[in-house]
Amino acid sequence: MIEVAVIDDHEAIRVGVAAALDSHGADRITVISQDATVPDFLARDRAVDVVLLDLQLSDGTDPLDNTEQLIAAGHTVLVYSIADNVRLLRRALAGGAAGVARKADPLEDTVASIEAVAAGQMVLTQEILGLIEGDRSYVAANLGPREREVLALYTGGLEVPEVAAMLGIAENSVKEYLKRIRVKYTNVDRPAASKLDLFRRAIEDGIVPPVEPRL
Repeated sequence: MIEVAVIDDHEAIRVGVAAALDSHGADRITVISQDATVPDFLARDRAVDVVLLDLQLSDGTDPLDNTEQLIAAGHTVLVYSIADNVRLLRRALAGGAAGVARKADPLEDTVASIEAVAAGQMVLTQEILGLIEGDRSYVAANLGPREREVLALYTGGLEVPEVAAMLGIAENSVKEYLKRIRVKYTNVDRPAASKLDLFRRAIEDGIVPPVEPRL
């Protein structure tokens, strides 16, 4: 049974989502917490498998900060929003959100998204990726062709020696490319210290498709 928390500043949405999930995923999903803000939820000190987080809460908090706080407390975050603000979507993804489920999606899709992120996968549809890629206000890392190749292979599940063999270059060269890639992302305020961080950046920039990484 996947235990879920819903954080949304509209009580009707919280209650409605909880009832709908209990109805459609009764044998797989249960909503055990409903709150209007992240601090309210964290104050309960409840362990859940997935937090459904709205992007725009009435307390004016930043989705990046909210997501980072939830992850630091040991929760997996799935953005649950109308997803019409690309800047806020990017903020939540930069904070480590595992994916995005739109409020307009069929409930079966939302249930599937919850199950996917609970299993450690990322959930980003082509529609959401299209919104992100079409956002002209976003600062790209401007990776070169070889850097993009290295990043695609590395975040796709290959290790450094395998990437080197695939591209016919030295392992040290692969490591140097990865170092440069991380520097470039850091320089545009999109740090990528871990391999999972790099995977998220690669998805955001359209370098790899939204599939589960083999990390």
